[in-house]
Amino acid sequence: MNGQRGMSTVGAVLLAATAGLLTATLMMDWMVVDIRVEEEESPIHIKVPFPLVVADIAAGFIPDEVLDEARVPAEARAQKELVLATVRSLLESPDAQLVKVRTDDANVDISKDGDTLRIAVDADDAVVRCNVPIDGIVKALEDWDWETVDPQMIFDILHAADNGELVTVTTDDGVRVAVKMW
Repeated sequence: MNGQRGMSTVGAVLLAATAGLLTATLMMDWMVVDIRVEEEESPIHIKVPFPLVVADIAAGFIPDEVLDEARVPAEARAQKELVLATVRSLLESPDAQLVKVRTDDANVDISKDGDTLRIAVDADDAVVRCNVPIDGIVKALEDWDWETVDPQMIFDILHAADNGELVTVTTDDGVRVAVKMW
């Protein structure tokens, strides 16, 4: 009887471990890079899912000496409170179009929509759409030491992003690259 009981305990442990791993996988932030090349002879479509936790870990392996050399100028550090206040006020402000530029070869629009900064560039050779989470920028700037360059800031911003497209670039020669949060 003990032999059967031991097997059921092992089975229960394996089931619990599998359920825990599946839950952890579904709970973590994922980025998906979607690349399409529309060619008549051989179209290409590649999707690469990427857990942000891997990027967080990889950023931790950057040698301190490399980042120590990338010092933030004293003039920028002196403006810390002004920068934080500006970004916080942007987050709290009503939705609005912030920038509108029209030229012969490109149109640029930047607007605030909820807690997202939306950037749209329509150029002769490409269309770019970018959605930046303002609350992620606030958190990253608040956590930053304002002394050295910190690549972790990028991942702090990405963790705050809503599910959906972050950046999409479509060129006139049929290439489309999209980075999505999932």
